[in-house]
Amino acid sequence: MSFVWFWTFWHWSKESFREGSLLRSPLHGIGGHWDEWYRHEASESDHEAIAKTGRSEASQRQFISWLLLHWAGETELRANRQAHRFVLGQIAHLEPFKHWAAFEKYRASYGIGGISAVVLAEGSPGKPEDVRAVEALALTADPTASAIVAEGFQADSIELETPRSAVASMLGGKGLLVFLTLWLASGKRAYPRWLEIVLSLGWVAVAGLILYLAAGPDPGEGLIFLCGTLFALWSGLILVAATQAATQTIRAWQQGRKWCARLEQSQVRLRMDGGLTIKGGSAGLPFCLNALHSLYRANSHADRRSWLWERLFHKLRGESQAWAATGSITAEGFLKPVMLEAKLRACLQSEGIKHVLTPRQHGGGRKAVYRLADARGASPKQTAPTPPCSVKVRLGFAAEEPCLRVHPCRHVAQALMRLGEFNSKRQLALNFFAVATSVAMLIALRDLKAILLPPPSPMVVAPSSPLPDYLWVSLDTMHPDQFLVVLESSYWLNRRAELSPRVGAHGPPRAEIHLQRSEAASTTDQEDGTVWIERRYQFLGREFAPGRHIGRYDVSYLNRIGHE
Repeated sequence: MSFVWFWTFWHWSKESFREGSLLRSPLHGIGGHWDEWYRHEASESDHEAIAKTGRSEASQRQFISWLLLHWAGETELRANRQAHRFVLGQIAHLEPFKHWAAFEKYRASYGIGGISAVVLAEGSPGKPEDVRAVEALALTADPTASAIVAEGFQADSIELETPRSAVASMLGGKGLLVFLTLWLASGKRAYPRWLEIVLSLGWVAVAGLILYLAAGPDPGEGLIFLCGTLFALWSGLILVAATQAATQTIRAWQQGRKWCARLEQSQVRLRMDGGLTIKGGSAGLPFCLNALHSLYRANSHADRRSWLWERLFHKLRGESQAWAATGSITAEGFLKPVMLEAKLRACLQSEGIKHVLTPRQHGGGRKAVYRLADARGASPKQTAPTPPCSVKVRLGFAAEEPCLRVHPCRHVAQALMRLGEFNSKRQLALNFFAVATSVAMLIALRDLKAILLPPPSPMVVAPSSPLPDYLWVSLDTMHPDQFLVVLESSYWLNRRAELSPRVGAHGPPRAEIHLQRSEAASTTDQEDGTVWIERRYQFLGREFAPGRHIGRYDVSYLNRIGHE
């Protein structure tokens, strides 16, 4: 009950807005509403209660804690976790709060952090103060104001609307498609460590089995078992990979679409102190990234089901103070070149900045950082004998990390990949290996099917050969390449023959065996002999040992079939 005066103000503001005496909503006009209420509407008891709260810094902090934890949760603003910070930031500059010590940090910042923008002051060669902190808040839309508002600086509307359009693209348009494609190609997966190891070993096992079946010793009786193991293992790996990719992609798309819809119903407030008038769009990239982050912070945890977005913004929440960005942006999320050298110089001199996102252009990258660092070290004003970043690696127990890492990007999606630390050379190599292995498997699928699910045993059909020195074996089958015909005889030379494709328009596949008398014939019966039908097993062009016999016919029967 110590802060009932703030409830009194809040209800007065809502009722006055409902009646039309106030033109702006209670949230967006809270600064002006408070000033009017405090000066003209507050009672003597309200003024005494406010003065009592402000007598000590402890009671001031108690009021701030109450406003953050209780008041914000009991009003209609509870759905937006950034609204209470906006309230504190607005009233911190007004009577009597501008004299309260506990409000000091809210006068210069909303306290939410963000990726810094590198904006050069006019004529600046690149100084630490050119790296400017940017904060973004996503509030409910204000019908009386723009969808995106600048605080602490001025910019053309197009310079603000373009980053907002890029945010919409990253949440539910082509930008999101680019991001998901990059993640599928080389991004870390939401696997526990043990599962990553198992999957990697699984792909190695698949490749090993393919090589063994294609070039190793003939497996003999174990052929069907090895082929079954290969197909089951490959299918399982494909199922796991496809399920993971589909699940994360769908969840990221669904969450992105929700945030995109909320972006249309929100006002994004970008805060960058300094009073600059921005010319050009080089701050478009940090504006876009911070606006994107503001949508995540504004909504409750109940909506967060996407591992991709969670990982990205979890990294940002803890490390955004170490990142800076510069780059002109298009509505589709592509980055355009900017003047870079002076901005890299500013980042080198700025304490706490370890990473900078830039467009991919000439004059950027690690070499430019080393060159600027060496030039800075050679400056007369620099008292240290060695530059902060050295091209040469210093020998010792560990090599020093560069003082500033530049991340060139062509698209905002690449910036998100770097911010979320999704890029993984190991995953890229594994994906390439898995794709190559899967291509080999797809080529071999027909051979595996013939081994694991062989076609039914064929029947011998007419016609028989009209020539006495030829034996025709015609089979009723649609898969002639999966069978062999074997002649065993005491009079004729033994032969193994392949089936030719269909003869004529409607003729069945047949094997034509040229009969030649054996020099060691043990009989004079020209119709002596047996014809066996064998299954034929192949894998990627390799012929295995003949399979089991599935049919037996006498030569005499084959010579007369169709003539009886």
